[in-house]
Amino acid sequence: MKSLFISTLVVIVLITSWIIIYNFIDESVTDINSNLTIMEAKVHDANWDSTSSIYKTIDKKWEETKKVLMLILDHEEMEKINLTLRKIEKFISIEDKSLTLGEIATLKYLFSHVEEKESLSLKNIF
Repeated sequence: MKSLFISTLVVIVLITSWIIIYNFIDESVTDINSNLTIMEAKVHDANWDSTSSIYKTIDKKWEETKKVLMLILDHEEMEKINLTLRKIEKFISIEDKSLTLGEIATLKYLFSHVEEKESLSLKNIF
């Protein structure tokens, strides 16, 4: 009976931890993706000062988020996000509309992929 109690307790702790972590990921990805959508509109309008300001906000949010995600995510995924962010920064500085928009789309995909990978679904369990 004692081992059943301990096993149940461990499962509850694991599920609770997963819920907390997933909520953090979901909140962070939603926030960053909404900023990416705004940045995309600013790039379409060729408003590079606003685009740069939004980029700094996204980069700051990512720096805060990645400290936690380093513990749970595949480091290759994080490196792809870091690389894409650096590309966006450079493309904004040279005011290249098409390359910036392409990298924004890539970054949106990478964030949604991370969120999907960490979700509790049958695909991720089996």
